[in-house]
Amino acid sequence: MFKVGIVGVGYVGNIHLTKFSAIEGVEITAIQDKDAKSVDHAKKNFDVKNTYRCHKHLLKNEVLDLVVICVPNHLHAELTLEALESGHNVLCEKPMALNLKDAKSMIEAADQNQKLLLVVNNFRWDYFNPSIFKLKNLIDSEWFGRIYHIKLQYLRNKTFSPDLYSRWNLDFESSGGGALIDLGPHIIDLGMWLASDYSTLSVSGSVDAGLLKRERIDDFATGLIKLKSNCTLQIDLSWSGHSRSSWKIDVHGDKRSASIGSVKDRNPGLKVFKWGKEEIDQEDIGAFTSSDLPEKSLQEHIVKTMMQGEESLCTAKNAYSVLNTITQWYESSKD
Repeated sequence: MFKVGIVGVGYVGNIHLTKFSAIEGVEITAIQDKDAKSVDHAKKNFDVKNTYRCHKHLLKNEVLDLVVICVPNHLHAELTLEALESGHNVLCEKPMALNLKDAKSMIEAADQNQKLLLVVNNFRWDYFNPSIFKLKNLIDSEWFGRIYHIKLQYLRNKTFSPDLYSRWNLDFESSGGGALIDLGPHIIDLGMWLASDYSTLSVSGSVDAGLLKRERIDDFATGLIKLKSNCTLQIDLSWSGHSRSSWKIDVHGDKRSASIGSVKDRNPGLKVFKWGKEEIDQEDIGAFTSSDLPEKSLQEHIVKTMMQGEESLCTAKNAYSVLNTITQWYESSKD
């Protein structure tokens, strides 16, 4: 039995509860939250053995295969360090930390304690599965040739109401920023993964308060990232806007290009283009195979890779590279 403990069972914690609970051979052994209502709700709706109001007691008392950290951003580093030093493997929600110093200390603690540190990046499975895995396999087979540019867009039309003041996400000290630090980890990671390059050479970016008009909380972000391979990532992000929500990725290679929409968008799926032909037929792309259809969820991927001793797609090293890029983006926006 693969035993999971979850620290923080609010909105995001309940998503992890739902998806881990659906995996055969996985037991939600323990949960923790300071809020009694959240604990009671989780205990009522899921088969949870032990509940705690203090995370320190959970970390001390439980023998677990994995601890999932689902707390506000500013607590990620602190609680992850405690969990690692208590002898637990950790899956931390994104962003892994608010700054590079804390992120580095998390990686060092994992190494020193010989424990695994992973960081949540679920969009492959929740938004673009299975088409994005087919796209990745085609890219890696060099079917598109040299990938020189990837455009990624994640534009929401409403995340938070402008008159909402009580959420930690809208407090800079708790969140570390706005749309960029919230959505950026997902989208930057996807671009780097598709390009097979997590080394950033330069970032030119801008952020704006947009419709929310909160001090130090960006509602919109746009940027251009140059990777070591000379592939560029063009990224647009927003929490709110007057247009329709949009999730889209365009990949440009010197042999072919591709466009992929989210399963939540109006135009989902993978489309491929080439000179002289507006769109390549699905038969020419090739049928989806078992290698194109991985696990159903991030949580299933984490359990599978841990049990089989394989490297996850959600490594702390990659998350550090993404956070480094976000840090440069915010710095660039001050110029």
